[in-house]
Amino acid sequence: MEKITKKTVEKMNQQLLEVHEKRMKNKLNAERNDPEFILLNDSMLRKKKYHIQLLEKNIYNLSMKTLLYTQDLTADFCIKYILNEKYASCVEDTFLSMGDVLYAQKHITRPAIYQAYNKVYHEKR
Repeated sequence: MEKITKKTVEKMNQQLLEVHEKRMKNKLNAERNDPEFILLNDSMLRKKKYHIQLLEKNIYNLSMKTLLYTQDLTADFCIKYILNEKYASCVEDTFLSMGDVLYAQKHITRPAIYQAYNKVYHEKR
């Protein structure tokens, strides 16, 4: 188990601050630019399924764990957002793993998640 240092805590706090700032910008941009935009929150995810594009637009407003366990996601979405600590809104979100994705998203297979990983991270090079 990795030892938690002061530097690690500072890094996590900085990441959470960045996510909060992006959430505020997202909210302002949504109100100004797109009259059809719906600003989602975690409790809304528990009541209804939403389209991937709307989830992506709201990514900074949502908990990755709530997204994972309440919505039908694609393998690409899970690699880009759920398993990327950059989008974590709390420390708990940073603990999500590929095993969690495979457990919560029954339609995603292990080969599909590996393929999505290669697509997302190796096409950039």
